[in-house]
Amino acid sequence: MNDERERRLRAAADAKLRKGLEQEAEAQEEPPRRRVPFRNFESWIDRQIRQAQERGDFDNLRGHGKPLPAADPNEVHAGDDAMGLKLLKNHEALPAWIELNKEIAALREQCRRILHYYTVERDRDRRARFARDYRRRVDDLNRKIETYNLIIPAQHLEKVKLLPERDLREADQRRWAMLDEQERGRPVPARVADRRPAR
Repeated sequence: MNDERERRLRAAADAKLRKGLEQEAEAQEEPPRRRVPFRNFESWIDRQIRQAQERGDFDNLRGHGKPLPAADPNEVHAGDDAMGLKLLKNHEALPAWIELNKEIAALREQCRRILHYYTVERDRDRRARFARDYRRRVDDLNRKIETYNLIIPAQHLEKVKLLPERDLREADQRRWAMLDEQERGRPVPARVADRRPAR
């Protein structure tokens, strides 16, 4: 019985070996794949580009015929923000904190002008209106400064909020000094003279 079992095992091993050899022979008999010569090969993208060139789609592009601009040295130091900054630059936009800085500068100028009007105004009711307007605008300005201080990329760019009551007190002191000078008959310095600032 042992002999018969060994014979069956050898027959199974021989059959397995023959099957493996037949598969190898079939794999070798497959014709080799035909390679397309590179000079005749045109991908779908290449065909699209060639057709667009033939139609003239690339003729009137911005910067056509001009040298490429030099690389921006700031992009090297921008790190992860480089792509975003480049997109903003290409679309002639500025980062939010710079736009907000411009708004803050414009509001500061408006507040300075209102404070000047408050200082030189003689009518008490109009001065009270200027004071209310100044407080309201300083509140708006301080909210923008808070937002600006949260989004700036570096701490040394932070701005200090205005204190409207202190500014109005100082404006009153300048006004009283100006009135004292006028009572004494001395000429009033040009910076506190009773005139409106140029717009």
